[in-house]
Amino acid sequence: MEEKNMLHKLLKLWFRQKSGGGLEAKLGYRFKDPELLAHALVHRSFLSGKDLPYESNNERLEFLGDSVLNMLTTEYLYKTYPDDPEGELSKRKSAIVSGHACAQSSREWSLSEYVKLGKAEAKMGGRGKESILADAYEAVLGAVYLDGGLDEVRAILNKFHFPRVQEIIVAEDFVNHKSALLEYVQGKLKSVPEYVLIEESGPEHQKVFTTEVHIDGRVYGRGQGGSKKKAEQEASRVSLEMLLAEKAGETAEEQDPAAAKKPVKPKRYFRP
Repeated sequence: MEEKNMLHKLLKLWFRQKSGGGLEAKLGYRFKDPELLAHALVHRSFLSGKDLPYESNNERLEFLGDSVLNMLTTEYLYKTYPDDPEGELSKRKSAIVSGHACAQSSREWSLSEYVKLGKAEAKMGGRGKESILADAYEAVLGAVYLDGGLDEVRAILNKFHFPRVQEIIVAEDFVNHKSALLEYVQGKLKSVPEYVLIEESGPEHQKVFTTEVHIDGRVYGRGQGGSKKKAEQEASRVSLEMLLAEKAGETAEEQDPAAAKKPVKPKRYFRP
């Protein structure tokens, strides 16, 4: 009980000094219990070395906010795209609720300025980490839900997140090149692509990964990214472009040798 009281005092003091009306003004929502908003901004690293219970961080609120975001996104897509089949709606939803999309929306609130981090995490560039921003974003949504209900969260998403839906689902980050490449290679070459990590460079908080795609022993595309997943996506994109260009060249040569040089644009995984 004493630990919780200490946490409450800390959160209230910090909220008045740092968060206060600034973040509420950006959200367009005033909390009846401002401690909820302050709690949503406590990253677990902040608790290191402090005599506070682990559940004082924002992870429970993030868990709640994630569920609320998923439900309201499903509702939004169901109403906005009445002719889309379930599979297409699922693809759109995956993009809209992704950590990348949440982190991008959090920047409209300058959320990185308000998140409470431990000193070590802050020095390692924690305020710029998408995972931390995305979790804080969902935790704030969870706090709004507890404080004001579902309609208030819906209003915030309608203002900040859902207007970006078209931008999100056509953005390069959400073109699933790995799935497209796998489908193509399995269908046309009766094989599967192999991803080989060939280099890992940079400091721990700014790693750069370089990956190659191998198909039947042949090296195709190479990609780089801040994570293995992003490097594999880029390598897949390049590989698919190469394969499509090769296929187009073979077809064009059969019909018209001059047409073989025409560029081929790969399909996007999401339909706008």
